[in-house]
Amino acid sequence: MLGQGCDRTVLARGPCAEVTRCSCGHIHLAMGPVTIRVEEGVLRAIGLTLTEAVQQLGAPREDGLLPAEGWKQ
Repeated sequence: MLGQGCDRTVLARGPCAEVTRCSCGHIHLAMGPVTIRVEEGVLRAIGLTLTEAVQQLGAPREDGLLPAEGWKQ
């Protein structure tokens, strides 16, 4: 819920997530029904961690096969 006088700006939007910045300074990371409110430094740290994880997922497996593509739930 937005605070009184708050206004959000979309920083990024994709098929599974949206990141917005509130005029009061909070950053909201929304994924489906879950929204996480973080400070800018925390968002940057999460971004680095996710980038590293995606790089590891893209690395060839020991058996030489690439990871399966596509969304799995």
